[in-house]
Amino acid sequence: MRSIRLLPVAVLLGAALAVPVTSPALAAPGDAAFSPAAGRLDVDYAGYLAKHDIVYNRPNTNPDYGLTVGNGRTGAMVWQAGGLTMQVSNVDASQQTAFGAGLVNLATTPAMDSSYSTYQQRLSLYDGTLTTKYDADRTVTIMGQPGSEVMGVHIDDTRGGVSSVTLELSLWDVANLANSGDVPDINTWRQVSSYADASGAGISRGQADPQKFGYTLAATVEGANYSASVVNNSRVRLTITPTSSYTVWFTASTRLNAAGNNSVNQAKTALSAVKATGYPSTYTAYRNWWHSFWGKSFVQYGGLGGDADYLENVYYLSTYLIAAGGYGNYPYHFINGVFRATGDQTKWSNAYWYWNQRDVYNSFLASNHVDLMNTFNNLYSRNYTALKSYTRTRYGVDGLWVPETMGWDGNARGTVGSDYTKNILSTGYEAAYNMYLQYRYTNDDNYLRTVAYPFIRETAKFYSRMLSVDGNGKYYMANSNAHETYWNVPNAITDLAAVRSIFPIAIQVSQQLGADASLRPEWQRVLANLVAYPQQNGAYQPHQPPPAPTRNNENVASELIWPYNVTGIGAPDYQTALNAWNSRPFPYGNVWANDAVQAARLGLGDQTFDGVKRMLRQYQNYPNGFTGNTNGVFEYHGVNLSAMNEALLQSYNDKIRVFPAVPGNSSFVGKFTLLAKNGFLVSSEREANETKYVGLRSQWGATAHVVNPWSGQQVRVRRASDNTILLTTTDAEFEFPTAGGTTYVVERTAKPLTSYATTRLTGSPNQGAKALSGAASTLGLDAGGGGGLVNDTDVAYDSNWFATTNRGYGDYNDDTHHSTVVGATANYSFTGTGIQYLSERNGDMGAVDVYLDNTFQATVDLHADGARQVRQVVWQKSGLSAAQHTVRVVNRSTSVGMIDAFRVTT
Repeated sequence: MRSIRLLPVAVLLGAALAVPVTSPALAAPGDAAFSPAAGRLDVDYAGYLAKHDIVYNRPNTNPDYGLTVGNGRTGAMVWQAGGLTMQVSNVDASQQTAFGAGLVNLATTPAMDSSYSTYQQRLSLYDGTLTTKYDADRTVTIMGQPGSEVMGVHIDDTRGGVSSVTLELSLWDVANLANSGDVPDINTWRQVSSYADASGAGISRGQADPQKFGYTLAATVEGANYSASVVNNSRVRLTITPTSSYTVWFTASTRLNAAGNNSVNQAKTALSAVKATGYPSTYTAYRNWWHSFWGKSFVQYGGLGGDADYLENVYYLSTYLIAAGGYGNYPYHFINGVFRATGDQTKWSNAYWYWNQRDVYNSFLASNHVDLMNTFNNLYSRNYTALKSYTRTRYGVDGLWVPETMGWDGNARGTVGSDYTKNILSTGYEAAYNMYLQYRYTNDDNYLRTVAYPFIRETAKFYSRMLSVDGNGKYYMANSNAHETYWNVPNAITDLAAVRSIFPIAIQVSQQLGADASLRPEWQRVLANLVAYPQQNGAYQPHQPPPAPTRNNENVASELIWPYNVTGIGAPDYQTALNAWNSRPFPYGNVWANDAVQAARLGLGDQTFDGVKRMLRQYQNYPNGFTGNTNGVFEYHGVNLSAMNEALLQSYNDKIRVFPAVPGNSSFVGKFTLLAKNGFLVSSEREANETKYVGLRSQWGATAHVVNPWSGQQVRVRRASDNTILLTTTDAEFEFPTAGGTTYVVERTAKPLTSYATTRLTGSPNQGAKALSGAASTLGLDAGGGGGLVNDTDVAYDSNWFATTNRGYGDYNDDTHHSTVVGATANYSFTGTGIQYLSERNGDMGAVDVYLDNTFQATVDLHADGARQVRQVVWQKSGLSAAQHTVRVVNRSTSVGMIDAFRVTT
């Protein structure tokens, strides 16, 4: 990640009907949903996920708010602009997914969105579809073909008098295309070609890219006659004969995945094949693919006045966003992804940054989507040879170093030229450790032997060569970066933690595989003589003193907790790790902050819950779940996924621990089926502060090590197939052997699972926007006026206010107005029944007075220690008469007073 910059103003008209989410009555403390036969929770996934659909009840014309739909490789971000418009991308189309594939626009005469009385656009998470309905006579369904690069738009339009239908594919102006993709020759991407024939029409670029990237965006029609034409070099058109039901198929076919790297032929072949299969069969296969995806795990994180349910909604939306573009040959890029509406403009990265990418991916082992994690790991394992060679060239040692900032082919151009990253040594450890975790979750011995262990071994060899030895025989790291924040320091704690983590694994796996016995004595010697972690005042420090200048805002010492996984609940150094977390210098310092995950690993349930809420309040700026923050896009989605998984289930230290970090409030409702290390599918339920049982489905027969959820109470382990009691104990932790494909129940002897009534978890479809307390943004849009955004020109400022733009913090419209002049005044007139005032909070800020209709309301303190807080609702008023009102903000001091936005309830 890069160093951050400073920053924006606006007026936010709130969704009139957006209300806090209410807790669903899906079960009761006397119910249990565990199915012993299936070894998992009994869930009506269709009903349950429908309550988390994202719903727009009015047409959205803002591209930033576009809803998202994808088939795992190709995705589209959809909004209303002269018809239904979408920007299409493919994860493998260009290096690091830097360049979008183009725009697709469907337009009819009269317009689809004309003369209607009801409207709803629904992102159905369970089906993976985006459906737009105008009254009962117009429905547009966007879906895809699983396992391909093809998407479809199915139109049912029974209106009379439709005179024309057009489907256009186009590109924005590429003449000034910047090299955000770090491509060898940018001119190969400025050259655009097109075709139109009986098979359809398409546009192509990157066709001469020497690294074999490039693509063709093409379309055809099923179920209606059409003609194809080239409008100009970067725009083609299908003119469709109006009919009541037809399907437009489009593809972003990549050269990388095409026979002979011919994306034009690939596009024509793919479109012909899907057209021959037909819409009904393809639609069924697509929905079945998503149904199978969701069926692999389950999470309920509910209650707490509705806020937890909002977090749960974001959990499922975030999972969809990543999975919808996560099945390509290359990873889902942390900024580019496959979803954006900004043409070719990315944000700031032209490489994969491990720090940011790990945030996106690390939750998917627990949620039983190891195939997604494999896509991330494969980026590094496929570049093993190149990385080995570069390590020898750069460091003159036999081992493996991974650049923190790495291109698709293993190049380190973005790392070695940057003082922030060029001396980070621990990235190779993280990559190796994640490969080892993939093995521990799959028991794939071949993967361990051929992929994970070579990476582990070479990482350990690299550290053995890079460590120095003092006069007492102690191994230490003389000079490296503690991530990006502390440069060229001795004994970076990340390096010491990497050694303490990966060396025992290297020793154990080499013994398991009967390999490299000659290397073990050195690894054991290093472990036995490694210097201690730097400490001060009972807390871990990022490096050995003296203090180094702070270059970025990472909480480096907390890395030991997550993702380095060398401490946590029950660890001998727990208090030191807790002290380090409590004294971390940058709480929730950016969109990639992993504080909430670390809180979960420390067993801090309330802090985990508050941390995820804080991340959403700061960074979820748009009703589609996206952020306006310029430092990232998808990282906070992945961080929240990891935090919630870790709050419900932990197994990082080979101990199965259920509900280790859930809120203490008795209204919290938690239920899950998640995957633990060693192949255990674990299910449990908690209501009214009571954990009901622990269900374990053993996939390959490992020994289960369980932490007793009912401290001091007698528990028993029962085999579900024949109810045989295998173990009875009051121990705080216990082990028992398992057989593959067998389900076990851990239950209290005094209150077994059978004492609960059987239930099935379900829900009702969401029909509107949802709100999180204290947050400016909603999930979804409601129909009534409100929810739209206007810029700061609608606020009247006196001459003592100053506008700042391109701030990059996540303020609305990326700008604010601020003043350091006492008495500086700003006025905004509105018509509505309520208003919220939004601002940043920061350490350099002071107090402002708020007046409503010339009556003093409150003095609002904008000062906050720690990390900058963005889009905070700092004052609000409801229950006003439905009339015109004026709010006035007056700065009280020479500290910074600020206005970011207003939200009006009509």
